[in-house]
Amino acid sequence: MSSRNQQSYVPRRAVLAGIGASAATMFLRPMFASAAGAPPTRLLIVHRPCGANHDSFFPSKGGLTDFVLPPMIQSLEPFRKEMVILEGISCPRSNDWIGDKHSAGMITMMSGKRFIGIPGTDSIVGAGADGNAKNIVAADKTFDQLLLDLSPKVQKTAIASLQVTAFRPSSVGLPSFRVMSYNKPNGPLFPESRPNVLFDSIFGSGVGLSADALARLRAQNKNILDFVNADLARLRGHVPTSQLAKLDTHLAAIESLQASVATSGVAPGAACSKPNQVSLPALSGNLNIDEAQHLAVAKNQLANIAAAFQCDLTRVATFSFAHGNSTLEWQKMSTGFPSGTNGTHHDVSHQPASVTAQDRIEQIYCEQLAAFLQTLKAVPEGTGTMLDNTLVVYFNEVSNGNTHGTDNMPLLMFGGKNLSLQTGQHLHMNGRYMNDVWAAVGTAFGLDMKTFGDTQYSTGPVSGLFSGV
Repeated sequence: MSSRNQQSYVPRRAVLAGIGASAATMFLRPMFASAAGAPPTRLLIVHRPCGANHDSFFPSKGGLTDFVLPPMIQSLEPFRKEMVILEGISCPRSNDWIGDKHSAGMITMMSGKRFIGIPGTDSIVGAGADGNAKNIVAADKTFDQLLLDLSPKVQKTAIASLQVTAFRPSSVGLPSFRVMSYNKPNGPLFPESRPNVLFDSIFGSGVGLSADALARLRAQNKNILDFVNADLARLRGHVPTSQLAKLDTHLAAIESLQASVATSGVAPGAACSKPNQVSLPALSGNLNIDEAQHLAVAKNQLANIAAAFQCDLTRVATFSFAHGNSTLEWQKMSTGFPSGTNGTHHDVSHQPASVTAQDRIEQIYCEQLAAFLQTLKAVPEGTGTMLDNTLVVYFNEVSNGNTHGTDNMPLLMFGGKNLSLQTGQHLHMNGRYMNDVWAAVGTAFGLDMKTFGDTQYSTGPVSGLFSGV
C-alpha cells in the first residue's frame, strides 16, 4: 500500500486529536463525517415579519402532491420536492392577551408558552395594563435551545448556536418582537446584525482565536482565512482520498475569497465553499442604511450561516429578516410596488388596500430564501446534499399583519431528508398548534417529546410530517 493510501486511512479520531484546535479542524471535521457517510443534522429557523395574505401564500390549485405554487412563493418551485407546505397551523396564544401582538406571536411561536413581563417593569396584567406592552419576554427556553440541550444530533460543536438578523434595530432595545431565541426564562439571545462581526464570531471562535488575536489580524491587515490556509495545505495528506477534491475546492475558494476581500474590503461570509458574498451598497437618495443594505446584509448573513453549517461549527441557528414592527419602507427599496404605497412594512401590513405591496415584500423574502436553499442544495454531503441534512423552518410571527391573527400561520419546511421529513406535500393541519409541529420535529431529532409548550396548546406530535412520527 502506498504512503498516500496509508495516510488516507488514518483514523478520524487520531487525526483530529493530533491537530487539536488548529485552524484546519473546522474543515476536516465535516470531511471525515462526509467520508464516513454520516453528515451532521442541522436546524435553521427563518423568520420574516408582519404576516402574509393567505390567498396569495397557500396553493389554491392541486392536491396533496400536485399543488400549484401561487406567484408569491413561485420562486420556491425548484424545491417543491424538498418542501412541505403546512396550512392550518395555529399560533399557541390568544389575541385577547395583553401585550404587543407581534411580540406575543414571536415568543409563543418559538417557546410554546405564554410570555411574562420583564421583572421590575410595569405590570402586563390587571387594571391599567398596557394593551400594547412591549416589556414581555419568553417564560421558558425556545424550541431551538431546548433541542440543543436534549438532542445529541446537534450537540458538541464549537459554537452551540447562532442568532442572526439582517436588520440592525433587531439587535437593540427590548427583546419582545426582536428576539427569536431564549436559553432560559427572560434569557433573550439577541441576534447579530453585522455580517463582518458574525463572521469573526463564527470563524474566530471556530479556530480558537481570541478577541485579541482577531484584533491583531485586523491590525496587520490580514484575514482569518490567511490563518487557516497554511494548515489546510499541510494537512492535505491526512484527508480521506474521497474528500481530496473537496479540500482542493476549499483551498481554491479561499484564494478566490481572499482576492475578493482585498479588492472590495468586504468581510467574507463563507469559508468552506465557493463564497457568495456581496458588497454592501453605499447610502443613496432617501434610503437609510438599513433600507440601502437590507437585502445584501440578508444574503451575507445567510452565507455566514451556510459556512458555519458546512464547517460543522454549529448545527442550530435562527435567522430573522426583520422584526415584527419593521420600519423598512419597501417602496423606496425595490421595484414592483403599486403607486401610492407608502409607509413602513409594518404600516403597509395594516392597510387592507395595500395587499399587493404586502405580497411583493413576501415575494422578495421568498426569493432570498430560494437563493439560500440553492446554496445548501449545491453542496454534496454523504449520499445527498447539505439541504438534505438541514431542516429549514420558515414562519411569520402573525398570520395576517392587519388582524394580528393566530390562525393559519404561513408556514413552510424544507430539507430534512435525513430526519425523514415527508417532503413534496401540501398538508392541511386543521387548526393544530405550532407546539405540535415542534413536538414532531423534536421526535424526529431523537427525543421522546410527547408534548411541547403549554398543555393548553399542545396535543402531541402532528402525524404525516415525518416518517414514523
